[in-house]
Amino acid sequence: MAVLQQLFGEPPLPSFLILDDVTTIGRHDDCEVIVPSPAVSRFHARITCENDRFFVEDLNSRNGTLLNGQKIQERTLLNDGDQVEFSTLPYAFVTQNWLSEAAGSWGVKAKVISVSSTGSDNEDSIRRLIVAPGDHISNDDLGTDIVREGQVVNRMSITDDSAWPVLTDATQKLNHVLRMVYGLRRTIVRDEVISCVLQNLFDVFQSAERIAVVLRNEHGKGIEVAAAVSRLPDEEVQICLPVVRSCMQNTEAMLYVDHWKGETSGNAELENPTMRSIMCVPLIGVIGHSIGAIQVDNKNARRPLEKENLEQLVVISQVISFAMEQAVAAEAEVARAVLDTNIASAERLRSQLAPTAPPEVRGYRLAHELIPAPDMAADLIDYVTLPDGRIACLLLDVSARGPESGDLMALLARQLIGAVTETGSAAEAIRQTEETLSQRLEHVPTVISVAVLILDPKRSTVTFSVAGHCPLAFIHKNQVKELDSSDAIGPPLGDGRDSCVESEIELNDNDVILLCSDGITKLMSPAGNFLSRPQMVAMIKDAASAHRTVFESSLRRRLTAHRSDAPLVDDVAFVIIHRSKSATTIVNQDISTAESETQDA
Repeated sequence: MAVLQQLFGEPPLPSFLILDDVTTIGRHDDCEVIVPSPAVSRFHARITCENDRFFVEDLNSRNGTLLNGQKIQERTLLNDGDQVEFSTLPYAFVTQNWLSEAAGSWGVKAKVISVSSTGSDNEDSIRRLIVAPGDHISNDDLGTDIVREGQVVNRMSITDDSAWPVLTDATQKLNHVLRMVYGLRRTIVRDEVISCVLQNLFDVFQSAERIAVVLRNEHGKGIEVAAAVSRLPDEEVQICLPVVRSCMQNTEAMLYVDHWKGETSGNAELENPTMRSIMCVPLIGVIGHSIGAIQVDNKNARRPLEKENLEQLVVISQVISFAMEQAVAAEAEVARAVLDTNIASAERLRSQLAPTAPPEVRGYRLAHELIPAPDMAADLIDYVTLPDGRIACLLLDVSARGPESGDLMALLARQLIGAVTETGSAAEAIRQTEETLSQRLEHVPTVISVAVLILDPKRSTVTFSVAGHCPLAFIHKNQVKELDSSDAIGPPLGDGRDSCVESEIELNDNDVILLCSDGITKLMSPAGNFLSRPQMVAMIKDAASAHRTVFESSLRRRLTAHRSDAPLVDDVAFVIIHRSKSATTIVNQDISTAESETQDA
């Protein structure tokens, strides 16, 4: 036997029996466990029992089901004492073994973070954390511990604009709102918006001692502390994690009274129990979801924060939410404009550096393809004809964003072209380029990959050296072989190396050597899966099964089909050297001509 024990509401807290086969939890009357909350779906979750083991699964509910703070995606095993949240409503899962215990309480006690920087657990207090502007608070740090209902003075939902509180002394409170609007209308810079908000809030709430503003992380990974200010200089500011999390999750304002003890320091005043009143109001975005929260608190028992203060903050928070969204949108628009300008500049630079066409070599075909990412412009393919007639193919992969990546690409290309022309060696060109970069740059980024292929048409060989993550493949007949010799493939530039070495491979009729940037390994499918090495080899083999003269276009089509409409996270570039079937005849003709000229001389 097992039960679900509620962890919220006034005592006595009801418990629900879990059946030995299937128990459905939801808002509908047909459910075995009925939860009459609009946040819970009609058929929200299901608990099944198999061989005395219990499993929970979400039934595609709107707000999801959490197990010990983690959202479940599939049927998951339940253990004694697990906390299950249907939407935001927490329950403890308790089996028969626990039910027989006379002592103790169900569920997990809230972990308390001390007011002091040294830290200690105070069971008489809600969990708190000292914060400063710029701090990041992860979802794990926010935790899943619940707010103690007995200490909640007042709650009010603020998702519905029509439910705003009616204020007494309306003229004065309207004046506070208008002053806030007037101050915010003159800026759309987020830091200035926050500064204006803090100043006005301290003016409105004379008993407020500390104010903190947190904003939801744009990637959904916790919250960021945008402001943490105290009236008194050098006083630490704390946020009450369960209160902030609860307000943001439930989009409701809360007035909370926290009883806590100071640190043991020999100071009797600090060690006496203290009462702190806390107001927390979520900042609601235009689509009705919380984008952050404001916490206002004081420790003045003679002038505690009251329900009327909470009502005022609820109204003011609507103005603040609007101003914050406008500031964030303006920052995003400026960032997009700067990025677009930088990308356009980098694209122009790449078009100036890139060759109009590969060089023509009798008996061989050189070709390349580039699939640019929308916000990247730092992969480059170039060719250099060496004094002895050999052809060097250069691939540069700078995995960075912004104008710096374009400038670095141009510098790298200039150095590498000069080095390979001077040395005539693939490995020595990379070594010399890295040495020059280390002299010119204070720090060489380790996101630079460079590869050099040198084709010798007379000997029908390709010498190669790679620094970084540039996949290299050799196609002979119907076989695809990855060239991963540790002698010729080393770490990226700036990652440290004792020396650069190179390897050589001979090309026969219809052989192809393929060199790619590491963007090919970051190619995602619509399902979000990266292209694996076995998939890449299979794709290369499939493209090579067609006529080799269209190999590069065939490979590009397959890469594009794999990606479909998934976003590109990096440029994808590749270059090929293909020895045609007529290369042997051409080489023999050249040898015969040379011998004839020698005899005539």
